[in-house]
Formats: sequence, C-alpha cells, structure tokens
Amino acid sequence: MFRISLLAIATLIIPFSDYNSIQVNATTSYLISQNTNQQSRSITTKSLGVGGIKLSMSEAQVRKILGRPVKVENTFMPAIGNVRTLKYTGITVDLAEDVKPGKFTVYQIKVTSSKYATVDGIKVGDNQSKVVRIYGNPATIQNGRLTNLSYGMDEPSPAGLNFSLRNNKVTEILCFYLMN
Repeated sequence: MFRISLLAIATLIIPFSDYNSIQVNATTSYLISQNTNQQSRSITTKSLGVGGIKLSMSEAQVRKILGRPVKVENTFMPAIGNVRTLKYTGITVDLAEDVKPGKFTVYQIKVTSSKYATVDGIKVGDNQSKVVRIYGNPATIQNGRLTNLSYGMDEPSPAGLNFSLRNNKVTEILCFYLMN
C-alpha cells in the first residue's frame, strides 16, 4: 500500500514543469492511493502503453512507430539521470538513459490527443464510465473541475496509468514507471 501511495504522489508531483500537474499537500496524500476494494481490477504490465508505445521500448522503436518528433529535449533529472523527451503533436514520450550511455528507454508517455488510445482502447474524449468499466473503480481525486483516476501496480516494477478528466471526459492520459 505504501508503494502505491508513493506511486500516486510521484505521478502528481514529479511531472515536468511544462505538464499540467496537480499540487497535493501531505495532509491529503492518503486520498491518492488506489482503491483496494474488490471492484478495482487495476492494471497489468500488458496495460502499460498508449498509441502503440509501451513502457521500456527503445528510442529507435518509438521513432519507428511515431516518426520524427516535432521537438527533442535532453535534460538531467537528479532522481532519474539523463532524460530525453520526444514531443509529437498530442503525445510526449520521456525516455531515461540506460546503463549503456546513449541508449534510452521509455519510462513515461503523456497523451493529450484522441488520436492515441491505451492498449485497452481508452482515448482522450472518452467518458469516465468507460474508463471505470475497463479498469475498475480507483480512488478519485477531485481538484476543482479536474478529476484524476489513478491505477497502479507494484510488481514487477512500480508503474501506473492515470486519467485526467474535465466535465467527465478524459483530457489527458499518463502512463509511467515510477522512477527513483
């Protein structure tokens, strides 16, 4: 349960500065953890992909599927190391450098376009009931008019799939490994 809570907190606090993120204070962090009741089916490693891109894919595989990015950014993040961000219209793919220098693999995918769907067929514009029908009932975090549904898994690696909704419609999908 503690790892799931950390996963959810990191998902909402760690995103890059150009992402829309929700500020969560420590006194409400218990609301972020995934609902553990029997209604929640959660996710599996097979669920961890969007737009044909899967977590742990190589940069070459991403470029083969999505083509040439609109923008490429290289940065260093203390908790992760060297990070390469491939920006396309409606989808951003973040890659972390492997042990072998110059080799990058996907650790996060952010989608804001209905052009890209999750492995299970959810895309931007779908309603909340479809997300819940596919993935089950998570804890719901409400922040003004924005609702976040967070699904996480601990094994084999902490990972998650988050859906941001406004007016009951998906506006953003975030698929990620929890990096530490």
